[in-house]
Amino acid sequence: MTSPHLCDLSATEALAQLRSQATSSRDLLEACIARVEAVNPRLNAVIADGRQAARARADEADQATRRGESWGPLHGLPMTLKDAWEVPGMPCVGGAPEYRHHQPPQAGPAIQRVLNSGAIVFGKTNVPYKSLDVQTYNPVFGTTNNPWDVRKTCGGSSGGAAVALATGMTPLEIGSDIGGSIRIPAHFCGVYGHKATHGLISLRGHIPGEPGEVSEPPLAVAGPMARTADDLQLLFDILVGASPATQPGWTGNLPRPRHEHIHQYRVLLWVDDPDCPIDADMAEVYRQLGATLESAGVDVDVGSPLGMGLQDIYPLYFTQMGSLMAAWLRADERRAKGMVAPFGRATAPILSALGKLVELPHSTDQFAKGMTMKLGDWFTVVEHSNRLREAFSTVFERYDVVLMPPTYTSAFAHDHGFMATRRVNVKGQRRHYSDLFMWIAPATLMGLPATSAPVGQTPEGLPVNVQILGAPCHDRVTMHFAKLLAGLVGGFVPPPKA
Repeated sequence: MTSPHLCDLSATEALAQLRSQATSSRDLLEACIARVEAVNPRLNAVIADGRQAARARADEADQATRRGESWGPLHGLPMTLKDAWEVPGMPCVGGAPEYRHHQPPQAGPAIQRVLNSGAIVFGKTNVPYKSLDVQTYNPVFGTTNNPWDVRKTCGGSSGGAAVALATGMTPLEIGSDIGGSIRIPAHFCGVYGHKATHGLISLRGHIPGEPGEVSEPPLAVAGPMARTADDLQLLFDILVGASPATQPGWTGNLPRPRHEHIHQYRVLLWVDDPDCPIDADMAEVYRQLGATLESAGVDVDVGSPLGMGLQDIYPLYFTQMGSLMAAWLRADERRAKGMVAPFGRATAPILSALGKLVELPHSTDQFAKGMTMKLGDWFTVVEHSNRLREAFSTVFERYDVVLMPPTYTSAFAHDHGFMATRRVNVKGQRRHYSDLFMWIAPATLMGLPATSAPVGQTPEGLPVNVQILGAPCHDRVTMHFAKLLAGLVGGFVPPPKA
């Protein structure tokens, strides 16, 4: 008889029990499957499974353990994977009807490292269509609900992953992030997620791009998701490695945290910006967070870095996003966007003049520009972005980490209407949907590591995370700070019905 609480163990705890033979891989797997059967029908997070193969592999892992053998640091650990990742023997649909029957013959480097480390993948978790939304729904598998309130979104694109973690269906997940797709679902569901420094983790074998593509995309990154910061670090160390193109001479000697205790950290709390004010309930959580840090002896400054605002950063991000999203669409979708984009550029001045009368997204003209950008213009935008990154790097001469909101609101009601017309109601105020991306833009544009960590709840009982930014390649610093922060504010809290 398996314990109903085995699947609530952290990955670190579960692995310790596996090594000591206090439990078995098969028992852990059956506990996870039982949890999926109990809670997934109302949440729709796990959308495909490979239980038969996973059970056989778990039995093999247990036999190896009894022989004193180890496959690696994740030996015998069951887990799910976001359905953007190609896994041999399992479908990889990515929420796209055109990939409904896609069966990848091999895994990309990051997923292969996890498999080689002994993990047992027993299920795939839901994503939006080609992972191109901050809500998780698609025409193949339907909608994934937030476990804190099924009327609300769980975020996206790693939404199914965040829900599976929050409810104990899996101890680990691997997200991907270009528009906050790790950081925002972690925030909406109250779990941990880490957006790695750009280039540290290969995205080969991920949709998008197209199946079989070998190029590593701009801006986009992968990263671990978990219920504890220790588990983030565990999985991050496995995922980090060279892409096939850089493998012969690549090393991953990343900086270790300089501080052991939280009071040694220097922190900039940047949670207010006139171009994207945040929900008052979240602002109160961050006010309390700042006070808690100061009471613990942390050096905390409040304000924006270098006098910058989001408007100094977001247009460059949104231009590149427009270009990349156009590239990831089908040919017919690109043609349609190409016809609309010139109209968007032509009407942008008029729309900007009306900005005080209607809810408009920031930098609409820049997104339209990106969708039809020529190569020379792309290089110019990238050059401006790199100059901004160099200037921003001086912030980390004064501070160890910068704390920011993942987005301007906690989880909101499902809205699957036409994206350009979507609005998010925040305390009676209508906010434009695409502005959800504004607070994630700095880390994405500049390729910085960012850890999304739970720090509290709204009066409505919804999770609130903070985004912890660090200097390039200082991923271990942001995850270590998240671990220390949990000692002050409590870390992960399971949803009431989980």
